[in-house]
Amino acid sequence: MKLTIVLVLYKKTPEESKTFLTLKQTLFSNKNGFNQFELILYDNSPEKQEFNPLKYEGVHMSYVHDPRNLGIVPAYNHAWKIANENGSKWILLLDHDTELTQEYMNEVMDLADFSEEIVAVVPKIMNENTMISPVYSNSLRPLLGDRPESGIQENPVMAINSGAIIRIDFLNEIGGFNEEFPLDYLDHWLFYEIYAKGKKVWVLDSVLEHELSVMDYSRVSLKRYQSILESELNFYSNYKTELFSSFRKQLLKRFLKQVLTVKNKQIALHTLRQFFKMSKF
Repeated sequence: MKLTIVLVLYKKTPEESKTFLTLKQTLFSNKNGFNQFELILYDNSPEKQEFNPLKYEGVHMSYVHDPRNLGIVPAYNHAWKIANENGSKWILLLDHDTELTQEYMNEVMDLADFSEEIVAVVPKIMNENTMISPVYSNSLRPLLGDRPESGIQENPVMAINSGAIIRIDFLNEIGGFNEEFPLDYLDHWLFYEIYAKGKKVWVLDSVLEHELSVMDYSRVSLKRYQSILESELNFYSNYKTELFSSFRKQLLKRFLKQVLTVKNKQIALHTLRQFFKMSKF
């Protein structure tokens, strides 16, 4: 079964990427699997890396430099195009800071066993001892509720992009990855589309570690936070509209908490501006 893998880099060489290093330890060591996957390293860094994929003999690997840094959608759509050309059935999405395991890669190699209704296969993702993905998507604060168990998910769930494996036929059906969400909330949109189209998600047994900087305001710039808010507004006003009213109320609560706990008060101010902006909808 053919699999296309896209690993998005930013200001890191492949050898500095936790994801690439663990790919070497797991997938590259499986000589029998070389013909089953194609790896695309898509680099959004300002400067091109001095990296030669040919030094990894026998591995189908390419390196693409895109200094525009337009988010992850150009990388994913490039890989989707390549996957169609090489006959892949699935595409595996990876950030540069996800630690892959042999258990996970073993489960990945069994994708052919899934029925056609399952169009996304995701691992369980941990961040600082908290399972952050997948989560049920019927709430604005899913980390406070129960988490999905392994297996098929009849009720809608959302999972982060990195580590998710998406069926190519489904991407062809929805026209690839949505450019309205170049970086933030692309995962929310994708999994919303899965259930809107009557498809299902499968949760693997394997557990991966992933650093999620957006969970810590001290590590998020004001520009990035503004991008997150704009994507949230787009998603809840145009897609998951049943949560729009709850989102507006949650935004006010977020502002009050940020005033008390977040050092950069510009973040709280921007939250308040977005709250009043939403009153126009």
